[in-house]
Amino acid sequence: MNKFFSLLLGASLLAACGTSAPESGHDHNHGSEASANLTDGLYAITKVAPKVTWSAEKLTGDGHQGTLAVSGGKFKVVEGQIQDGVVNFDMTQIAVTDLTGEEKASLEGHLRSGDFFNVETHPTAVLTVNSIEDNTLSASLDMNGVKVDYSIPVSISQTDVPGDQQGIAVTGKFNMDRTKHNITYHSQTFDDKLDWFIKDDVTVGFAVMGVPVQ
Repeated sequence: MNKFFSLLLGASLLAACGTSAPESGHDHNHGSEASANLTDGLYAITKVAPKVTWSAEKLTGDGHQGTLAVSGGKFKVVEGQIQDGVVNFDMTQIAVTDLTGEEKASLEGHLRSGDFFNVETHPTAVLTVNSIEDNTLSASLDMNGVKVDYSIPVSISQTDVPGDQQGIAVTGKFNMDRTKHNITYHSQTFDDKLDWFIKDDVTVGFAVMGVPVQ
C-alpha cells in the first residue's frame, strides 16, 4: 500500500472546532438564538448541493482532503427552533479531492477498507441532531458502528429556495476523534512504536440546506 494511505485519517456536514460532549442524555426542549424565528415545520435536506468535507494530517503536517456524500436527512423546527433531526451519509462514496488518477483511487480504496471506515460492514453513517443552543449543535455521530457525542459550533439562517419557499441553511465545522469510532490505524495514541503517525482528529466541515416538506 502506498504512503498516501497513511496521510488520511488523522482524517467533513461543515473556524472554530467542536469537542466531544459527555456521554449523557440530552434535553430536547431547549433551542437557541441561532435557530430563533425559523419557520416551524419539517424540513428535508436537499441533495442538490450539500457540502461535507474532511481534512486529515500526519504529525509532520502533510495531509489530504476530501468529501463525504450526504444520502438524505431531515430536521424539525418547533416554535422557531431546530429541535431534532438526522443526516445520513453514504460512506461507500467517501472521496479524496487533492489527488488524481491511481493515487486518488488507491487512497479512496484504503479509506473504505477495514483500516479506516470499513464500508463493507458499515456502509452508512448517521448524524443525529439532539438540540441547538447558543449557536452550538448537540449531536451524536454513529460511524463505523460506534456512536459518539459532539458539540458543534454552527451558523443557521433562513434562505430563499425555488418555489417561493423559505429554506434553512446550516453550516459548521468540528473535530471528529477517529479513534473513538474505532479507527486507530497509525494512531500514536494506540501505537507509539511507529516511525510516523496520523493525527487522531479529523476536521469535518459542512454546509447543508433544508427545504420544507409539503
